[in-house]
Amino acid sequence: MKTLLLAACLACPLLAHACLFAPGYQRFKPALASFESRTDHGGVALLPAPRVNAIHVARGTASPGASCDDAGSLTLELDWPKASPYKLREVGFYFRILGGKEPDQIFPLEPVSGTVEGQRARFVFIWLDGHPSRQTPLNLDVEVFAVNKGLEIGPSRRFRVTDAMR
Repeated sequence: MKTLLLAACLACPLLAHACLFAPGYQRFKPALASFESRTDHGGVALLPAPRVNAIHVARGTASPGASCDDAGSLTLELDWPKASPYKLREVGFYFRILGGKEPDQIFPLEPVSGTVEGQRARFVFIWLDGHPSRQTPLNLDVEVFAVNKGLEIGPSRRFRVTDAMR
């Protein structure tokens, strides 16, 4: 029986192979019931604008459905001010396209949190990009702003995403 199962697996390796792209972010969950605003020097503390530290774009290299190489990825690193009374793990971020044409929806419609290391959060966004001959050039004007668990938002920071950021 084991030999038959092994032979079946070796005969059909393509059936066992599938592309699985897990985004490099998690959904940010508000907690209105337990949220308490922070204070800073006697007043309610405002969320600061994050600083965009690094951007890297990788475009797809194959036709959609042909391989796992038809995905594009955008890696962003945001720096969070140390002076903020909110820790980076206590906030999420909204990303919104202000100008340009997305090849596919890159950013989620809800706030997200990234992988946190110290005062830096890293996000990886993945989209169906396709073969270079059919790709839409990337020239996006994007804004990002922080949101806390009480759904208070901070000022936005604008940045550009282009094909040149490879």
